[in-house]
Amino acid sequence: MHVSIVFLFVSTFIEVQSRHLGELICRQCGLSITRQSELINATGVDEEQLKYKYEFPLVGKNTSVHVLKNPAGEQFHVFGAKTANLKFHGPAQLEATWYPGMQWTICLCKSCGAHMGWYFQPKTPFTQKDQKSFIGIVLDNVISADYSDTLTRTPL
Repeated sequence: MHVSIVFLFVSTFIEVQSRHLGELICRQCGLSITRQSELINATGVDEEQLKYKYEFPLVGKNTSVHVLKNPAGEQFHVFGAKTANLKFHGPAQLEATWYPGMQWTICLCKSCGAHMGWYFQPKTPFTQKDQKSFIGIVLDNVISADYSDTLTRTPL
């Protein structure tokens, strides 16, 4: 009697989606937050509240990061983005702003509700400095989608 054993090799295809290139996601749940093309170097920070600032290579782009402390003593590493996929929480505040003339609103992840940063907008729509609205995102609360893919991929 002759027994044949047939092994079926199933090819596993790992799809790397182009949407991940330069994408920052929520460190808690993986929701897409913003992309490299949206990153800006925020200006106008109150120098008295700025502990220090540094350049950081974020998803392939050197980005200015401001290290700031809130009135409760919590320290945040904050970078700027023109837009982000976040929800606003609460009314705009002018008290304890890090950017003079700008009011802020807390921003949360739309999926898990994690604190992602603040939306900064001019106190008045048109100021002499021509300030533009931006999102201040907490560096510790996001991760590069490219990097997170390497953490979750299983060896073949």
